[in-house]
Amino acid sequence: MDRGISFFTGNVLFVCSAARKGRCTEAITEQARGLQNMGVEVSFFLVEERGVSGYLKGAFRLRRFLKDNHFEVIHAHYGLSAIMASLAGARPLVVSLMGSDVFGSWWLLGLVRFFSAYVWPGVIVKSQQMAKRLGAGHAKVIPNGVDMTLFRDISREEARIKLGFSGQRIILWPANPRREVKNIDLAKKAMALLKDQQVELKIISDIPTELMPWYYNAADLVLLTSLWEGSPNVVKEALACNTPVVTTPVGDVSELLTGVEGCEICVPEPECVAEAIKKVFHFGTGINGRVHLAGLDIDSISRRLVEEYLAVSLAGNRNRLK
Repeated sequence: MDRGISFFTGNVLFVCSAARKGRCTEAITEQARGLQNMGVEVSFFLVEERGVSGYLKGAFRLRRFLKDNHFEVIHAHYGLSAIMASLAGARPLVVSLMGSDVFGSWWLLGLVRFFSAYVWPGVIVKSQQMAKRLGAGHAKVIPNGVDMTLFRDISREEARIKLGFSGQRIILWPANPRREVKNIDLAKKAMALLKDQQVELKIISDIPTELMPWYYNAADLVLLTSLWEGSPNVVKEALACNTPVVTTPVGDVSELLTGVEGCEICVPEPECVAEAIKKVFHFGTGINGRVHLAGLDIDSISRRLVEEYLAVSLAGNRNRLK
């Protein structure tokens, strides 16, 4: 690992959509920060408009941008941004598929399967479940890392005072309720079955990353009700804070929660979710999630990314010399 990192001296361009938030997602931003902490120079190219026309305009802008700027590797995040980067002639290109591009619409899955097989030299997915559905033999499973310094144990009382939470049991649902894939209806239906438990469902989204550890530590458990995920960051972050998790069987949660007592995986039915929450409440809050995140800290993941950058960069140089 260290030898590969020492030989990677160039800079990296992150390509991602900013149409929804005006910036890349928190997961992408955190990934960039991890690389920067290791001395890798990371720049950003943002796709500013939605839809086919937005990505076509982005391809023309990116082509012009790459003529005036040199990068050792271009790293595109999400399938549509990666297809746009390919149309712009970006290379050597590393592509991170994040979940929606594999588990979403059939036409997008068809496109990313084609590009993964015949165009993209470096493909990263977030879980084995994604790799299996994609069917690209050369895809690497590299989930997003967790900043173990930021996400840590904090006194529940201190966290609740800081956030102004009540004394009730708090179930944290950290997602955008307007996104259908996050399945807020399931969470609400499960809560309706817990009326006698004196619990409160806290729905939060677009919280600054540096505040999220306070929310995790203030909660009695974190609830994930998604229809599908790649490798859900909220589960890893909650475990880093030793906060219990109840989740549907999505992404790599079965691997993440293996051996972690006090967490539950259940089918996406209100009765199952409600019973799982009761089990976690009965177990208590002292879980050992943090010790099960070996190899998923942000530094370890950054090293794996740099190795992939190096491999794709060297392969590109060999191809140009042929």
